[in-house]
Amino acid sequence: MKIGVCMMGGTLRWKNSPALPGKAYCPTKVEQLANCISHVPCVPLGVVGMIRLYSKADTYSESVAAIVYGLAIVSLFFASSVFHLFSLFCINGRLCSTLHICDRIVICLFIAASYTPWLLLRDFHASWGLTTLWSVWIAALFGCAFQYIYLDRFKSIELMVYLAISICPAYSFLYMHEQSGLPMLLSGAFVYLSGVIFYKLDGHLPLAHAIWHCFVFIATLLQFNAVETFLLTN
Repeated sequence: MKIGVCMMGGTLRWKNSPALPGKAYCPTKVEQLANCISHVPCVPLGVVGMIRLYSKADTYSESVAAIVYGLAIVSLFFASSVFHLFSLFCINGRLCSTLHICDRIVICLFIAASYTPWLLLRDFHASWGLTTLWSVWIAALFGCAFQYIYLDRFKSIELMVYLAISICPAYSFLYMHEQSGLPMLLSGAFVYLSGVIFYKLDGHLPLAHAIWHCFVFIATLLQFNAVETFLLTN
């Protein structure tokens, strides 16, 4: 599979036509520039955040949670930034295809990593925490395999996979003994889900993907603050 690279010539356009079924949307140069601007600065912020979380970890479990979650944040913004930068400068279509797959795979892993601090550090009734932790990572690996094999071929199923990995594990929070921090965590989840509207508007709304990026940043910031404030308090 090859990712199309938009050649705009001397004309600046705010959007292209929507993607055909089973094909990836081809952003304009303006859109790709906006995609880069909206995520590249998040990479160093993610590194700072990861170091900050790790510095607050006192126990082995807290250190693992901080590293997994922090590294996932950095990986999410790094993979997105590299893919959009290479696409912006039309660098090697085959490499862009590989980077696109990596970008989508990292999203699945990031979702699982976002649950990890809560499932690892909070106490749950019976074995709900550990069971859900294993389940969400297995589901994330399934999502990675799906993206690797079927990238952009079945977009509705792809979205359903993302949403299933994102939403279903939240059921376990009903069995979490300590509920502090949950409102902030869920507010971040609400922002993510609201941003999905723009994620699906490529070709219909100019700069839709960059707007989606902004929702991702805000949601990540909310959930990062929840982890730092309520799980790693020292």
